Amino acid sequence: MESLEKPVDQPVGDKVLHAMAQAYPDPVDLYLLSMVMGCGQPELESTTAELVACGLARAGRVREGAGEHLDAPCITDKGMVVADGLARDAREADALLRRLEAAALRQLLHRRIAGSKLAGAQAEELHRALDKVSDADLTDAATVWAHQNVSDWRALVKVMGSAQ
Repeated sequence: MESLEKPVDQPVGDKVLHAMAQAYPDPVDLYLLSMVMGCGQPELESTTAELVACGLARAGRVREGAGEHLDAPCITDKGMVVADGLARDAREADALLRRLEAAALRQLLHRRIAGSKLAGAQAEELHRALDKVSDADLTDAATVWAHQNVSDWRALVKVMGSAQ
């Protein structure tokens, strides 16, 4: 089983994912969900564990005696994308979320350039350089410099844009 594929039983997995989406941002109670869905709690626990392994859900683990069970399972961003039908599995959801993040960041930075005090030619040069930066490089760099002044990151964007 690949870690980013959706290996779970489709009907039960989809029902659990949709229940988590409806409960968002709250976690679901697997005991109550098993009564609502009419299936056994061990089956739900197993399905939820697979959703967690895929990155479509997150949950804590609680040890009780010799056993262990999931605690407070909740849908992730990737899970929400799959539950809403925008992606078929975690891999597609991850790619979609990365593209969305890069597009939003690119728009934000273009607006910050437009609103900056840079001269027209400098601003246009920076716009062109920003358009050449790959989505992956842009999102990676954003954690470091997105909140800086435009003049602080102008050189970085120009270098990243010319490297493409």
